[in-house]
Amino acid sequence: MSIGVVLPVYNQQAAYVYECIEAMEKQIYRDFKLVIVIDGANQDTVEAVYKASSSLTIPYRIIYRKKNMGISYSLNEGFSYLTDCPYLTWISIDNRQNPLFLLTLYNHMKRAPDDTVLLYSYYWLINEEGERFADAEQWLRTMEALMNRNKEEIMSICFIGASFLFRQSAYKKAGGYNPDYGVVSDYEFWIRLLEQGEISLIRDPLMEYRVNGALSLTTITGPQGLYLQSMNASLDHRKKRKDIPDVTILITAHNQGVSINKCLNSVLNQTHTNFHIVAVDIGSTDNTLQKITSVNDPRIIPLHINKGTKAEALNVGLQYALGKYVLELDGDDWLDEKAVEIMLAEFGRLDKSYGLLYANRKIWYDNPSSGLQEGEIISGPSYTDKYHVLSGVQCPSPRMYRKAALDKLGGWQEEINGEKLLEAAEYMMFCRMADSFKIHWLNSSLYHERVYDDDDDKTLRNSQIRAVVQYLLQSWDNISIPEFKTEGDSITKIYLR
Repeated sequence: MSIGVVLPVYNQQAAYVYECIEAMEKQIYRDFKLVIVIDGANQDTVEAVYKASSSLTIPYRIIYRKKNMGISYSLNEGFSYLTDCPYLTWISIDNRQNPLFLLTLYNHMKRAPDDTVLLYSYYWLINEEGERFADAEQWLRTMEALMNRNKEEIMSICFIGASFLFRQSAYKKAGGYNPDYGVVSDYEFWIRLLEQGEISLIRDPLMEYRVNGALSLTTITGPQGLYLQSMNASLDHRKKRKDIPDVTILITAHNQGVSINKCLNSVLNQTHTNFHIVAVDIGSTDNTLQKITSVNDPRIIPLHINKGTKAEALNVGLQYALGKYVLELDGDDWLDEKAVEIMLAEFGRLDKSYGLLYANRKIWYDNPSSGLQEGEIISGPSYTDKYHVLSGVQCPSPRMYRKAALDKLGGWQEEINGEKLLEAAEYMMFCRMADSFKIHWLNSSLYHERVYDDDDDKTLRNSQIRAVVQYLLQSWDNISIPEFKTEGDSITKIYLR
C-alpha cells in the first residue's frame, strides 16, 4: 500500500465516528490502509468504532487499548503498523474527509520534488451539526493568508491544518511524535519534520474540520492553553537552534486592531534586526490577535490569554523572552526605526549594575475626527535615586530592561494587599528597579505614544498610586509621610515630609 492512515480515537459522539469512517470508505484513491487506535475510549465510542468499521472494504486494523495514553503515543503506535507505506497521514475522528482527500495528496506528492517532505491543503470549517458556517470566498482568502507561509514561520504559528501527507522517511528522521508535548505534540512534530525538507500547499479544501465539538481536545484545552503550550514547544526548539536574540520586544495589546499593525511594523523595520517579538493579546474581542498572527515573520511569538491585567500579561510574555534585554511596548504605540539599535548600544556601555534604560517619547494625540495630531516630546527626567522616581509619578518610555534584573524582581508586581494593579503596575516596576538597580536616562526621542481624548475618572489610578507609594515607603523602611499634589483630577507629584 502507498499510503498509511492512522485514526486515533478517544471519547467522541457516535455520529461523528460514523461520519469520519464512512468518509474514509468513500475515498476514490484505494491504495491505502487504515489503522484505528482506540485510546482508552468509553464503551459507547468503542462500540461505534467497531460498528462503523464493519462496513469498510479497504484494509484496516483496530488496536483496542483500554488505557488512555494520549494522542502522541497512539499515533506512534499506529504508524508502527504502517512501515511499508512510503506516505503517511492521520485524521481526527470528528472531522470529515473529501472523497478526493487521499487522491489529491498522492498525485501532488508523486509530482513533487524529492526534497518535499510534507504536503498540506486548505480545509473547510464545520460546526457541531456538520454545517459549514463561513462564507466560502472569504474563508478561502483566510486560508491563503493563514497557510501560504515559508516553512520557517512554523516557529510562530501552526499553519499546517488538518489535511496533510508526509513521507515515511521524514517521519522516521524526525523521530515521530513526542508525548511530552501533550495536546500540541502535532505542532511540535511539524517543527521537527520541516527540518527534514520542503513543504508545499495545495489550494483545494480536502477536509471538513469540526470546531467547538464538546469532546474535541482543542475545545477542552481552549485558545489560551493552545497558544501558550504551542509557543512553549517553539521556545524549546528556538533554544536548541541557538535562536537567541539580543533583545525581546514585549508587546501587550487589548482590542487594538486598528493600531497593532503600525506597532508591529515599527519593530519589524528596526535597523537592528536580531530580536524576537513576544506579542501578548489580552482577551481582545476585535481582530487584534488575527492581525498579530497574520504577520509573516518567524521572529514573532504570538500569545493569547483570555483575560488579565497588563502586569499579568507582561509576566506571561516574560516567560517567552530569550533576549538579554527586554523592551516594553504598548500595542497602540510605535518605535523610532533606530530605537533598538541606539538603546542596545547605550546599554552595552553600562555595567551589570544597571537594570533599566529609558529615553524620551513623542506624544501623538488620537482624535476620532481629525486623526493623529503631533504633540510634544517628553524628556527624561534624569532620576537621581528611587525617591526621585517615586516623587515624579511618571513612567517614561521607552523602557529597556536587563532580563536578569526582571527575573531577579520576579517580573511585574500584579497586586497590592489583594487588589490587582490595574493602573500603577508600570510605575511600581520603575520604582522597584530604581530600588534594586541603577537606572539610566538616554536623552533621545525613540518612542511614539498615542494619547486619546480621555474623560475617564482618575479615581482608581490615584487610589492605586497612593497604595503603591505607601507600600514602597513601608518596604524601604521610610517613615516619611507622603503629600500628594494633584493637577486637575490626577496625582502629578509626591512630596515626602
